[in-house]
Amino acid sequence: MSTSFWESKRRCIADLLAVFFLPLVANLAASLLLKLLPLGETALRFNAAYQGCLFLAAFAWYRQGGKSGVREERSFPWRDFAGTLCLYLLLMLLLDRSSFAMSDRLYRSSAGALRNLGGQAARATLVVYALCGAVAEELLFRGISERGLAAFFGRPWQLACGSAFLFALYHGNLTQGLLAFPLGLAFSRLKARGGLRASVAAHLSINLLALRL
Repeated sequence: MSTSFWESKRRCIADLLAVFFLPLVANLAASLLLKLLPLGETALRFNAAYQGCLFLAAFAWYRQGGKSGVREERSFPWRDFAGTLCLYLLLMLLLDRSSFAMSDRLYRSSAGALRNLGGQAARATLVVYALCGAVAEELLFRGISERGLAAFFGRPWQLACGSAFLFALYHGNLTQGLLAFPLGLAFSRLKARGGLRASVAAHLSINLLALRL
């Protein structure tokens, strides 16, 4: 095997390791930030700081590794974008009509915390949280993870399934994981057809919709 082949493999493995370790680094950085600055101790502000740190870390890692090998078209895939939003609304409708979510204690506690927020400062922090979260997670899962998985899986559907599975695990509870997997597949399709700007736009729109629902 050539040196360039093994160097490519090492870079891809480093990308996959980064998907696991960058959130940990962001978590520690956000914890330190909240101790150094008078931002309060609310879960919302912690999560906003965490997503901001994750965005910076994921952006820096994604840029240093070069662009993903997945082909990107220049035109924005509006129909796929609209279809992804419809998929989200359908999934939420099914979730609301089932008793599954209410039996998930982790999901119930996080959803309840968001619903109890109020005030201009909280709403502004929510927007920062939604924006940083959308960009950071797309860089991490559709950018870095698919670039790493490309060394082991050659077909687009395999990359999509792999990144969607990691995206589902990242959410930390069964309810959000079940929502994240099909949405991750949709985000991968958007990214393949319109680049990261398309998947970020859909992810951000869904985050903002979630804050309104």
